[in-house]
Amino acid sequence: MKSMRIARMIALFVLLSISALFFLPIAVSAEELTPDIKAKSYILLDFDSGAVLGEFKADEERAPASMTKMMSAFVVLDKINEGKLKWEDVVTVSQRAANIEEAQLFLKAGEKVTVKELFTAMLVYSANDATVALAEHVGRTEEGFVELMNQKAQALGMVHTHYRCASGLDLHLYPDPPQVPGEHVMSARDSAILARELIRTYPEVLQTTAMTEATFFEGTDHAQKKPNWNKMLPGFNQFYEGVDGVKTGHTNSAGYCFTGTAEQRGYRLISVVMGTGSDHARFAETKKLLDYGFGSFQPKEWVAQNGKIRGKETLALPNGVERTVPVVANEKLVIPARIGEEENYTIQVTFKKGVQAPLNKGDVVGEAKLLYKNQPVKGVAPIQMVAAAPVEQASEFRLFFRKAGDTIKGWFN
Repeated sequence: MKSMRIARMIALFVLLSISALFFLPIAVSAEELTPDIKAKSYILLDFDSGAVLGEFKADEERAPASMTKMMSAFVVLDKINEGKLKWEDVVTVSQRAANIEEAQLFLKAGEKVTVKELFTAMLVYSANDATVALAEHVGRTEEGFVELMNQKAQALGMVHTHYRCASGLDLHLYPDPPQVPGEHVMSARDSAILARELIRTYPEVLQTTAMTEATFFEGTDHAQKKPNWNKMLPGFNQFYEGVDGVKTGHTNSAGYCFTGTAEQRGYRLISVVMGTGSDHARFAETKKLLDYGFGSFQPKEWVAQNGKIRGKETLALPNGVERTVPVVANEKLVIPARIGEEENYTIQVTFKKGVQAPLNKGDVVGEAKLLYKNQPVKGVAPIQMVAAAPVEQASEFRLFFRKAGDTIKGWFN
């Protein structure tokens, strides 16, 4: 009987132990909090800092379809900014441009259209004939324009990108494809870099990408009103608060893609999904990313401009008139933090080796970067730490007596 009671007690203990496991809180890693995005690749960036908030196969080179037109827009805006092109300049449409199909304005060879109208058609309706006409006008040939696109990609650090055309169309859809070697590819990360730099450099581009529709050739016999393909804009069935860009894309090889941006409460995100399964899906998956970004993160100023970092307020200068120099950040460090996880972030300061006097105010003496769980936050460049005051080099006479004084002090410590 005694042995049976012991056996029952052991069984009860085991049962209770197993049951308790079901009620224990389960630790969830930060990576597991990222939503399940049904796309071949994706990325989510904080616009201001460039911090990567989520990604999957973000460096995989894929056909970008009409997201290509973001780079075409960048090249055009650069030429406008340089004074080499004007919005009111008139473009004569070539037969080659008129032959381009898919999304189009049905331009006619010899027709004259302004740069502004072609630019709007390119970004709002993704018109391929308008894009090619604009490319031929700016680059003399589409090949010449594509060369400018690839140069710009290289300058922006888009290492997983190569363009073969200005429109993003699969080349077999061109009656007379541009003669540019290589593959036409762009990664999700590069697409986000492109969108971010485009908006940072030319924020006025959002006035065009936010248009829900545009009317072309108004007052003529072939006036036409065209909608924006971005169904997350106001008035569409997948509207999302704050969305005002940037560019959709679709071909058979690319699937359905979308580089989006939205701003809520002064906090802007850049999202990219590539290779989703349908027009609806690219916006549904983007919504998941944006919900995640706005719901799980909030911007936080970790260091103010000219601010000090605790524990790293000074740097020793053995050969200076003053033995230390005060150190501050030369710019503010604002990076979104995971809500409720601020304690998992730390600031790492690394001083240059062998820093000596003389120093001028503002001289760079090191750098600081934000870590999340002891790992650098992706996509964010370190900020510089600088001398907050000038420090002269001490004379040999001063250093001799300083060393002697330190030695004597040491005798009494």
